[in-house]
Amino acid sequence: MSEQKDPGLGVSFQGQVKRIINRDGSYNIIRKGGVTGLKDSYKTLVNISWPKFIGLAFVYYLIVNCFFALIYLLVGLDEVQGVSSGYSDFLNAFFLSIHTFSSVGFGTIAPTGLWANVVTTIEAFVGFISIAMITGLLYGRFSMPKSKIRFSKNIILTKHNDQDAVMFKLVNRRNEMLLNSSINVMFTIDQKSREFAFQKNYHRLKLEVDSILFFPLSWTIVHIIDDNSPLKDVNLQEMIGRNGEFIIVIECFDQTHQQTIMETHSYGSEDWVEGVKFKRNFSANEEGRIVLHINELDDLIPLD
Repeated sequence: MSEQKDPGLGVSFQGQVKRIINRDGSYNIIRKGGVTGLKDSYKTLVNISWPKFIGLAFVYYLIVNCFFALIYLLVGLDEVQGVSSGYSDFLNAFFLSIHTFSSVGFGTIAPTGLWANVVTTIEAFVGFISIAMITGLLYGRFSMPKSKIRFSKNIILTKHNDQDAVMFKLVNRRNEMLLNSSINVMFTIDQKSREFAFQKNYHRLKLEVDSILFFPLSWTIVHIIDDNSPLKDVNLQEMIGRNGEFIIVIECFDQTHQQTIMETHSYGSEDWVEGVKFKRNFSANEEGRIVLHINELDDLIPLD
């Protein structure tokens, strides 16, 4: 199979690069000087985990209300009616801030003086903007399609129809239907070069089946090692020594979100197993329905 040009991951390196893409699909690249963190706050807040997002939103809520509570204390609670003698001055100012920030306005405590009303006017605007921003972030988190495709733990070198083959499996963990699924697999391996310390060669692999209309079950990806395969004369030990890596990109249409989703994955030297085959992880029950065992995706059995 012909060699492919640089797909955007780099070809020549002065040092040895063990893996380009991590197992979880993230790039094994340290980016320095890029836009990250607070500089790219929307992306950060949309992509962080739910516990972190809720925690940050709650901390922001507390900090803003504590800040305005201190301002009310500076203005003086004599410009506020309904102050409870059972609470400290700070708690009274804090609860006034809560009522104003959230636009609840129970009426039990309210500003009466000029400066207190000025502060509540400013805080009401800050609360309006804050609620709008958090609502937008919540919408962004819920509306952004995220695939739940699971890849098998290992990629195997095995026999398939009396030929050597490379296989791995994947499954959709959600109950929703994925349509028009297609997959591309690229094989990269180190090659010593006179000019550079290491040079990576990329090969687009021919697959037995590279697209399916429906994806309700597990999908076994097969590459036959024939005379045109870049793996023809490469044994497993050599491939591990030369940092052989399989880079996978899968694209599907998500019926729920009515959007196309994509996911990347990678298999490196530590993921290879030979002399085994995948155990079938679905069967028919007594009612004639197919039962898919997602947790058995990684199960391997010896070759016959």
